[in-house]
Amino acid sequence: MTSAAYQINNTQYVRRAPRVRVVRGGRFRLGRAKDVLHQMASVLVVAVLLALITAIVASQAKLTELSGEIDATRSDLADAQTTYEYLSGKMDEISNSANIDEVAQNRLGLVKTDPSQVTYIRLDDESIIEKTGSKTDEILDELYTAALSLIGSFEP
Repeated sequence: MTSAAYQINNTQYVRRAPRVRVVRGGRFRLGRAKDVLHQMASVLVVAVLLALITAIVASQAKLTELSGEIDATRSDLADAQTTYEYLSGKMDEISNSANIDEVAQNRLGLVKTDPSQVTYIRLDDESIIEKTGSKTDEILDELYTAALSLIGSFEP
């Protein structure tokens, strides 16, 4: 078939035949294989791009999660450092010798010793001190021991 084309110089229609080239069956077989390979390559490229995008999104999510954990740990560290500094200051304040006397007297109700209440004893290497008790103490000890043995005999 031929198609009509306008000729600018002339107002009449001029028909020109299209150029056709005949090739013996080569393009049909090769063209279809090339189309399939081209489609497979396109699918492969899209799959690789989707995998890369998924990997980037996953790594960003993990990065965000770890950043949150780091911030929480830093906050805990700052709290611990503040507590340490506070307790260190309190310990320094209490360990001051003037403050030790004040704490002992005011908070604990302790009093300073009177030198007349202190008795120093020097013992030789082989000295033995025996404390002898009164008869009443000995009787009470024997009664206590007897009561304990009596209670022990009632237990199964």
